[in-house]
Amino acid sequence: MKFGAFASALLLFSGAAPAHAQDAYPQKPVELVCSTSPGSTAAQWCQLVAQVLAQDGMLGVPVNVAYKGAGSGNEAAVYVRGKPADGYTILHANASWSGYMNLPTFEPSVEDFEYLARIEKFIYALGTHTAMPYQTFGDAVAAAKEKPGTLAVAGNKIGSIHHKHILSVFKAADAEAVHIPYEGSGDAVRDVLGQHVPLGLGSIGQLQPHVEAGNIRPLVVLNEERVAAFPDVPTPAELGYDYPISHQWQGIFLRAGTPEDIKGKLRDALTKLMDSPEYAEYLKNSPHVEKNFETDPAVLKQSLEDEISDYREFMQANGIL
Repeated sequence: MKFGAFASALLLFSGAAPAHAQDAYPQKPVELVCSTSPGSTAAQWCQLVAQVLAQDGMLGVPVNVAYKGAGSGNEAAVYVRGKPADGYTILHANASWSGYMNLPTFEPSVEDFEYLARIEKFIYALGTHTAMPYQTFGDAVAAAKEKPGTLAVAGNKIGSIHHKHILSVFKAADAEAVHIPYEGSGDAVRDVLGQHVPLGLGSIGQLQPHVEAGNIRPLVVLNEERVAAFPDVPTPAELGYDYPISHQWQGIFLRAGTPEDIKGKLRDALTKLMDSPEYAEYLKNSPHVEKNFETDPAVLKQSLEDEISDYREFMQANGIL
C-alpha cells in the first residue's frame, strides 16, 4: 500500500468519460454498490439513498442497489474498480474502509477511489441476550479477564470499525475479547438473538426493537454521551474506560478519474438528499444516526488519509496486520 502517494494522488483524474457522456449525465440507471449484507443498518441507508437520488430534481434516473459485502470491502472495491469512471457506479463507503484499505486482502489501490461525500455518523452499542448472565458491561469484562481470549463478540468484518470498537473498549478495560466477524451487523445481531454468541455489536436503531421486546440487554453505548434511546446505558468513559472512540461514518466513494462536472452533479444531488423529507423521516426513526455532511474534497482527502494512518497503527498494535 503506497500511503505516501495517497495524499497527492487521491484527486488525480484519469480515464475521463467522453465529453458528450459528461454533458448528458445521467442518461441511464446508476448503480449504488453497497458494501454490506442486506438487513444491516448500512443496507437500509443504501436503500434510502437510492430511493431519494432516483427522484426528479435529484438524479432523475433509477438508482439500483447491488450488495457486495464479502471480503472486508474487497468484493465491492474490485467490482467498482472494474467499472468506468463515469459516475454510473457509485460506492457506499464508511469508516471501516480506513481499515479495509490496510488489509493485504484489499486488492485495489487507495488511489483507485475518491472520497466524494460524507453523509452521517452511526452510534453503536454492545448488547447481549437477556438469557445470558451478563447484567452489566463490567460482568462481561470480568468474564473476559477470568478466561482471556475466550469471550466471543459478534461484529462486522475483519478490519471494520466494528472490529475496532470491540477490541478498543475491551482493551481500555484491560481485558481481551475475541471478535467474531460477519458480513454485516444484521447477521451479528441475529446470532446474538439466537444465543449463538454471548455478545454482539449493533447500531442503536438496530438493537432498539429487540431491547423493547425484552430479548437484548444493551451493556455499553460506544459514544462520548448517552443516547436518548437507551438513557440508562452508560458510556465507556462513565465506566472509567477513557479512550478515543472512532466513529462510523457513511458516505460515497467514486472511481478516481470521474469528471468534475459529474462529481458536481452527484454532490448537488446528495446535498438535496440531506434536505429531503425522506431523509428527515429517516433521521427521526433512526436513533443511531447523526448528520455529518461534508463534500469539500480537501477536507475529505485529509480526513481519510489520517484515518488510514491511524487505523494501520491500531491494526498493527492489535495483531490484525
